Parts: sequence; C-alpha cells; structure tokens
Amino acid sequence: MEAAQPQPWYNTRPAPVFMIAFYCLIVLIQAGLWVAGTGFDQARQGDISFVAFLNICVVALLIFVGGVMLLARRKSSSLCFILALACGVTFSLSQVGSGSILHLLTLPMFKEYALIFGIWVYSLQLRTGNYFARPAIAW
Repeated sequence: MEAAQPQPWYNTRPAPVFMIAFYCLIVLIQAGLWVAGTGFDQARQGDISFVAFLNICVVALLIFVGGVMLLARRKSSSLCFILALACGVTFSLSQVGSGSILHLLTLPMFKEYALIFGIWVYSLQLRTGNYFARPAIAW
C-alpha cells in the first residue's frame, strides 16, 4: 500500500542532481555579484570588452537554466550545458594570445569548464537511464 502513495519531489531525484542545481545557482550568484560590483563598471570604462562582459553573463545564465532544467527533468538541459561550455571555451581561446596549452590549462576558468563538462556528461548519463522517463512532479 505504501508503494502506491506518491513520493515527494525531493525523493525522486538523485543527490548529484541537487548538487548540480546548487552549483549552478552559486555560479549565477557569483556572476551577478561580479556584474553588479565591478563587471559593469569595467565594461563601461573599457577595461574589458563588452563582448567579454556579455559572454560571462550568457554563460552564467545558460549554466543556471541548465541546472533548473535538470532539476525539472527536461532533456534539453544537456543542450544548455553544452552551449555554455562552447560559448565559454570558444571565447576564452579567442582571447588568450599565448600558444602554450599549459598556460591555458592553469587558468581558473578552464577548471570551471572542466566541471561544466562533467555536469554535461552526467546529464547525458541520466538520459540513458530512466531519470527523464519519469513524469515531472509538480512543486
């Protein structure tokens, strides 16, 4: 009789999904604080290019939307993560003039991109499982 009772929404998701959603929220908060604190002023004064400023905003927003979509069981969350990864890495590689790959790998942004890549791989693994097959539970 207990098996027929609906489970709360938080019992139907694996713990890494919550960790990913929390990480995505933290990335959005960090980017928002940077934009409000120094990023907008730097872009306005010309210290950084406006394209770099927009890239940071778009990547943070895509990561957050991907985390929310993963929590809400939307298959297109993988697309958000891969778009964020592609936008971030492409822009970072175009801005770095150094030819040394060791220099590129030591930058903190590439460590974040490696984490986003891991999240994307995990979301693909969830696609092969039955995570997205279950109906989304209303909050």
